[in-house]
Amino acid sequence: GVVLATGGYEFDDNMLSNHTMGQKFHRLGHPGNTGDGVRMAQAAGADLWHMNALSCPLGLVVPGLKTALQINMLAPSYIYVDQDGKRFANEKMDNHTCIYGVNVLDPIKHRYPRIPCFVVFDEAARLRGPIIGGATSGYALNRENYKWSKDNSAEIEKGVIVSAPTIEELAKKINVPAENLVETVNRWNSQINAGADKDFGRPLEKKGKVAFEGREAPVISRPIGDGPYYAAELYPTILNTQGGPRRNKLGQVLDPFGKPIARLYSAGELGSMWGHIYQGATNNSEACVFGRIAGRTVANETPWS
Repeated sequence: GVVLATGGYEFDDNMLSNHTMGQKFHRLGHPGNTGDGVRMAQAAGADLWHMNALSCPLGLVVPGLKTALQINMLAPSYIYVDQDGKRFANEKMDNHTCIYGVNVLDPIKHRYPRIPCFVVFDEAARLRGPIIGGATSGYALNRENYKWSKDNSAEIEKGVIVSAPTIEELAKKINVPAENLVETVNRWNSQINAGADKDFGRPLEKKGKVAFEGREAPVISRPIGDGPYYAAELYPTILNTQGGPRRNKLGQVLDPFGKPIARLYSAGELGSMWGHIYQGATNNSEACVFGRIAGRTVANETPWS
């Protein structure tokens, strides 16, 4: 038999445009995930599932790199704004599902006003440390050997991060309405000073255990303080796709009528059993579990004579 374990299709722009909502996708994972397994399974008559489901944080793009870098703010004095200079979400949304916070289509102007969106932060946040991080930026950091500067200064020089002495001037540089951005920052500051983000419920501090020591800030929300001020474009940066050939509990690939295709199996990210509500690290465990299941099942097939 044949076991397909080729990964996803995040580097196939045509497949993404046909199956998902959004635009200007970037990626965090391996450039080899080009959807070959999906096409091979289709050619064999496979049914597809979860093709519109993505695990997708937000991230920054450094020119010249094949992959993006996931945003990871260590300081609490920052917000996300759209192309109109307005906040639109709790910035601490689950990083696996950030795509669903930005892929909202404006039906009047026919645009995606949150792709790209912007992170806006102050001087204290810049000095706190790199605004990127996490294991999901591994390809750019470990395979492309990119070294993000400790104080973000190199990225300011490259234009990845934009700086300005005032919020008004920052708005002009990122081409958002200055009056909107000033109002948004003032509203954020006044609400946090009063003790609560009444618009989107971003907490002030982390309660309970910190999940990622050193990469997760225990203080989550603070007013945007003294300048200079900074902004950077944020794009959907796909960690992995979930879709592909539908499979059963034995790892057998199914046709559109739910019947197994003889001697064809799949494992891992290709045709993952997970949909939109993805649980952290479960793609790894699924790859291990269904790799074993598919291997055992195919090993019990009667050999061809």
